[in-house]
Amino acid sequence: MKTRLIVFFRNDLLFTLSLILAIVTCLTGRFRWSFIDYKVIFSLFGLMLVINGLEHAGLLHTLGQKILQKSQHLRTLIRSIVLLSFFSSMLLTNDVAILTLLPIYLTLTRTMKNRNSVILGAVYLTAAANMGSSLFPFGNPQNLFLFSYYEIPLSRFLTTTGLFVGLSLLALMLLIQLLPTTPLQIEAEPMDFKKKDTLVYGGLLLLMILGIFSVLPMIAVVGLTAVVIFFYNKQLFQKVDYLLLLTFVCFFLIVGNIQAQTIIIDAIQPYFQEAHQALLGSILLSQFISNVPAAILIAPFTTLEKAVLLGVNLGGLGTLIASLANLIAYKLIKQALPHETKQYQKRFYLINFGLLLTLATVVYFLL
Repeated sequence: MKTRLIVFFRNDLLFTLSLILAIVTCLTGRFRWSFIDYKVIFSLFGLMLVINGLEHAGLLHTLGQKILQKSQHLRTLIRSIVLLSFFSSMLLTNDVAILTLLPIYLTLTRTMKNRNSVILGAVYLTAAANMGSSLFPFGNPQNLFLFSYYEIPLSRFLTTTGLFVGLSLLALMLLIQLLPTTPLQIEAEPMDFKKKDTLVYGGLLLLMILGIFSVLPMIAVVGLTAVVIFFYNKQLFQKVDYLLLLTFVCFFLIVGNIQAQTIIIDAIQPYFQEAHQALLGSILLSQFISNVPAAILIAPFTTLEKAVLLGVNLGGLGTLIASLANLIAYKLIKQALPHETKQYQKRFYLINFGLLLTLATVVYFLL
């Protein structure tokens, strides 16, 4: 029992750290249910259910196989699957894009001799998921939180993220163009695509989006989504990342108690009262604690939502822990290509910090 608990807490260090900090801050401060942003928690829960359903329906798997059928060489394959990762993550989140597409890509390219290009393709796919998911409020957890916390109008949100996303796509396409045109000799495998399931989960996703934009009441939307999925495919409840939801709860409790400490507020707040400082501070903090908790911790100390929004999304680039999606990709690489993990890390840091430096510089001067 003791060993199982150790393994459990060791497997998700972010949750473990957030739980410890939440307990400490509540013991030294206070516990209040009002600290928790329930709209964000319920939104995440509903989105996880629906997106897991779309993944189960085989939507991305089918698109991946069609891309393979039309790819004549490795550069074309990488460009196409990176574009699919980029645009699918806008609706299905960066985590789902990586969990679905990266295993397909690694399986298809396992026997290819040009390993440098194959590994670079995996890095580009991961970066594309992080960048593409930055466009919409529901693309990733940090966007969902900031959209709700600051009550940002959709038009202003898209204006803020649109330029960054466009620049990111341009940078990725230029990098891919440098890859060699190695011929492909891979046969596509037929996939089971469930059209009816896709329509059901697609309709529920539309309802969730309307709830996020406050067109429909969120509680009612999540309740309806949960009921439909319970009777349609209740196994999807087992795929929900409950630890991520609990991690959010822990960080809300931490931030709620921090806000009550005037000494801490006085020490932190001055560093986030100017747009460029808030941008750089958001990027830097994301490198050490991941961009989701960074967004939750920074938001209460500044009204500069544009700088924070850009900062935490840019902050997903850089270190492996800068984004939960980066860690997911690394785990998949470690499982599929254990002997090439070090090569992946080297290329990951080279490309990610290169993109971060380039894009952050441009955004800094445009802010």
